[in-house]
Amino acid sequence: MKHLIIGCGISGIHIAIQLLDNGTRGQDILILEKSGYNCSKLFTIKENAIRDDGKHEEVILEMGPSVMHSKQEEILKLISKLGLLNTIEKVNPKEKAFYVYPGLPSDEVKKIWKELKKRVFEVEDITLTLKEASKKVLNNKEYNILKTCWGEWYEMCDCNLQILKKSMEEEGEYLIMKGGFDQIITKGIEYLEKQNVNINFECEVTALKEFRVHDNKGNEYVYEKLYICGNYKGIKSIKTDIPLIKEYLLLGKSKNCLRFYVYFKKKVNIPYKFIFGNFLGKFSIKYSDRLWLIAYPDGELATKLNKMNKRKIVNDWIKMINNNFNLDIIIKDVGLEYCCYWEDAFSILKKEGVTKANIIHNKLKENNIIITCLPKNKGESSAWMEGHLYKL
Repeated sequence: MKHLIIGCGISGIHIAIQLLDNGTRGQDILILEKSGYNCSKLFTIKENAIRDDGKHEEVILEMGPSVMHSKQEEILKLISKLGLLNTIEKVNPKEKAFYVYPGLPSDEVKKIWKELKKRVFEVEDITLTLKEASKKVLNNKEYNILKTCWGEWYEMCDCNLQILKKSMEEEGEYLIMKGGFDQIITKGIEYLEKQNVNINFECEVTALKEFRVHDNKGNEYVYEKLYICGNYKGIKSIKTDIPLIKEYLLLGKSKNCLRFYVYFKKKVNIPYKFIFGNFLGKFSIKYSDRLWLIAYPDGELATKLNKMNKRKIVNDWIKMINNNFNLDIIIKDVGLEYCCYWEDAFSILKKEGVTKANIIHNKLKENNIIITCLPKNKGESSAWMEGHLYKL
């Protein structure tokens, strides 16, 4: 094949469409996908919920990526290409937030947290992660407040601080997709198939060699250009004798995550969009007066919650809500609950990888190999999507 792509998720689809746009024939592109049709981590569940007044309501649950940003050019170009721009909605990330921390009112915690974050972000050492910089300038009590009340702490704490600051400056507006992010995969596959791109589903790559790829069915594929677009953990499991690929993969680290949605049959009447702080879920988001993402953690906290009895997490959240807002929610008010755990949700660059990744990436490119399973280190705010979309 002239162009062989490993992975038919958003990164692989993005590469294939660019090749077509650059004049490549569909017949000259082959995609190998380990899973079945549309098994991407862009994973949307649609459910029919029944309210306390007997009316039905469709709820959309994003179990993978749930937001993107208006300055992320590659994903917006892809969405436009697939005719999905009309599904985009803006979200206000500055809607009211409530902070839960023992012995302190919400407004005071918010003020303290902002001051602590500002101090950490003033650190200019380019070698430090967010966690390392925080521990360098904060005492134990301050560090605990920052960590407890930063909703994305476990997602971001191991990221290089300077890259993190850059990404937060470049976010732009927050965007969601009506109907779910998995439409990108469904529409993308349909588009590629219409262009005669061959996609081999349930085809697991087992070995990567120079100009050759082997799969679990005993097939060998000879390529001119190779695009490695699978998830980080999956690509790491493939045997390879290409030294640059081995070296590149050592620069990354997998992150896991947990998404726990609860739909309440009656309204949870509080005037806040976000809740951060000292409860099991740590970070909650209101999607409607009835639908809440009660736990939205990554990293070690996601693993800890996944091992717990899920009813304990729900009860803890209800107790926290009732205590802070004088409500009377009970467990029987729960209409639906969905919990999803990703062991390898996304990848980040280790701090030593920030300076090395581009160098190795360029060397691989010179050898006709493009690899997207680690995020670019240019400040893209979403390791889930934009950070893995490579512009040809």
